[in-house]
Amino acid sequence: MTLAIGSGNIADFIGRFGIGKRASSAVTHDGTGYFAVTPQAPYHAGLSTAEQAVQLLAKADARLADIGSGKNKLLFVAIILADMGDYNAINEVWDDWVADIAPPARACFEARLASPALKIEMIMICAAPATPQP
Repeated sequence: MTLAIGSGNIADFIGRFGIGKRASSAVTHDGTGYFAVTPQAPYHAGLSTAEQAVQLLAKADARLADIGSGKNKLLFVAIILADMGDYNAINEVWDDWVADIAPPARACFEARLASPALKIEMIMICAAPATPQP
């Protein structure tokens, strides 16, 4: 489900995608898209962080397409790891994913995530088409 909210001025419109009880799966405003992405739920603790990253990036590709964008339009990505010891492993997956584009700005840090089985999460900001009027 997509919803555009605004006061009549196209620059004021906010697009919300995948609206859920707690959050939207993505939000766009004024040519910019914002979303967080995790591996496929339910999270499988038996997968390595790199394997979860592969799942996550596949979901990111789909989410980017949903909002009319693509990985070549990413502006910034924050990578959140449950364990910084996995930094090199996810860099290999990341490097493969961005190999055919100019990579976005990026930060990577460690934090306790919502589930012990969740090993990686990303926050992405991208260029996205202007939100259409409802």
